[in-house]
Amino acid sequence: MRRASLIVSTGLLSFSSVNAAPMRISAGAFAGMNLPIAMDDVTSGAIYGFKARFTLLPKIGIEPNVVFSTYGDAEAEVYGEIQSRDGGKITSFGVDAVLGGIQGIAGLSIYGIVGFGSSKWSRDGIDDVSEIAYYLGLGVEYALPQSISIEVRAKAQIIPHEDGSYKNGIVTAGLNYYFGALGGM
Repeated sequence: MRRASLIVSTGLLSFSSVNAAPMRISAGAFAGMNLPIAMDDVTSGAIYGFKARFTLLPKIGIEPNVVFSTYGDAEAEVYGEIQSRDGGKITSFGVDAVLGGIQGIAGLSIYGIVGFGSSKWSRDGIDDVSEIAYYLGLGVEYALPQSISIEVRAKAQIIPHEDGSYKNGIVTAGLNYYFGALGGM
């Protein structure tokens, strides 16, 4: 029994030391523009949010996030009459996978983004829309030596709905703070 424990422990230590990559953790905030695509009853609005990044492997990480966005008011034809429509607001809770240069090491990094989240669109006079949203995009991050990075992202948001889907282009800029490493960095 003792011998089996020793073999398993030695194997785990060997595996973890050979394949160990430092796990970087960061927290960030961002803001930008929410740009509706092919939606006539809303106009562009603001977006802001908060996220954390957990680097699982040197080039793969996950980012739980909370995002708040708005649409601007617009006019729409309803039963032959032009009416002003409230743009409303969207609240989303989601998780993005980031793939590429995401270590927070000083210099420029480019990465891909794919994700999903629960979104709720609330507007005055119209039923709320609560659906799963999907995201796809690219990010560019410039990390400074002081554990701070500046990033710019462009993402497409697709919210499937019974009548088709709602689509947005999202452009944000933000800051990240890297807390350091777990695993020896």
